[in-house]
Amino acid sequence: MNDIDTANTQGSPPPRFDAGKAWNRAMALVKANKDLLLVVAGLFFFIPQMLMTILVPQPDAGLEGEAAAQAALDIFGTWWPLILIAMVVQMLGMLAIMVVLLDLRRPTVREGIRAALKALPAYFAATLILGAGVGLFALLILVPIMLAAGQTGAALAIIPIIAIAIWVNVRTLPLGPVVAAERITNPFDALQRSWRLTLANGPRILMLVGLFLIAALVVSIVATAVPGSILIAVLGQETGGGIVGVIEALVSAVLMTMWTVLLVASYRQLAA
Repeated sequence: MNDIDTANTQGSPPPRFDAGKAWNRAMALVKANKDLLLVVAGLFFFIPQMLMTILVPQPDAGLEGEAAAQAALDIFGTWWPLILIAMVVQMLGMLAIMVVLLDLRRPTVREGIRAALKALPAYFAATLILGAGVGLFALLILVPIMLAAGQTGAALAIIPIIAIAIWVNVRTLPLGPVVAAERITNPFDALQRSWRLTLANGPRILMLVGLFLIAALVVSIVATAVPGSILIAVLGQETGGGIVGVIEALVSAVLMTMWTVLLVASYRQLAA
């Protein structure tokens, strides 16, 4: 385990998860490691998001429905390499934070990044496996229903599929910390370990995730949508939009950092 701050690595059931305790622990970690988090968040979260804002075009605001969806698909089809690179860089930043906060030896940022690079292949592969599994399950459900009941039946089937996808992601929520802290290189083993850690705690973890998403949505609206409308109205689309892009990248970096630290705090509790 290489001096990693964790226990419960065998088959013993995890303790009852306390969402409030996880949140308080996350806030304490942010306060105690703010300088480190500022550096990593700037390099791995803010800069990639800022580049995406500058380089990747947005669909026309006047488009709606299928036209808007098609425009988004066209943009993704053109810019997917950059989007993928940004996603991988952000994954690396998350892993670096997890390594530094979970390793009892208190590695430097550079050492944390090196360890994160070693953990990245397993984390990326496990994420792909998880996504592919959920996608395959959705197809196995949707295709027969579409053949039998048409698009109306398929639309109704989307609801349980989304519910199952959310549940699977909640049950594998500690995936990043598991890979970063326990040095698991087999993605299937990492997924299994994550699933075992969340045993009997799914509803409480789901509550924490839901509360964080609501808080993140409120922060995003207050920090970007409202000021953004004012800035664009006063300064124009080009200048105001540029400032809004910086604000959005900053808010995104803060939220990603908070989410990563919350994952660390949750993992510590589940693996205790």
